[in-house]
Amino acid sequence: MTTTHERTTSSTPTVPVRLYLSDNDPEDPRIVAQVVTGWPVAPGLAVNVTLDDHGQRLDGRYSLTHLPSGRSVARRLCARHVDQAAVAAIATGVDWTEPAEQIIADERTRPLHPGMADWDWCGYDHFCQPESYPRPDSPTYVPTRS
Repeated sequence: MTTTHERTTSSTPTVPVRLYLSDNDPEDPRIVAQVVTGWPVAPGLAVNVTLDDHGQRLDGRYSLTHLPSGRSVARRLCARHVDQAAVAAIATGVDWTEPAEQIIADERTRPLHPGMADWDWCGYDHFCQPESYPRPDSPTYVPTRS
């Protein structure tokens, strides 16, 4: 008698995220593009592992990135707070596929600005733990079965 088991694995879709890292060295100022893997949360928005100023991964810290521009909407957040930032960004009703200049000028993004956002205190409480993203209870994605 032969028994077969159906193997089900969970996979999360990923997208390439082009980041623009700036080096403000007065002798050699430059902007370097670097592509990393991210997890889409809405059209025009993705979460990715934060990179430091030298392009090194900061594992356990994540950024919410505007895909058309490569600019961070929120950065250096724990997994729970980057989820919170993504939910808040989606709730604004902004079309995140639009150019950055148009989004920055949109008053609906004010709650996302530094100093205005709930997640600005990320890292200062016991809930901010290094954990993998996407989290199993993340409100921004639904795992697919393959």
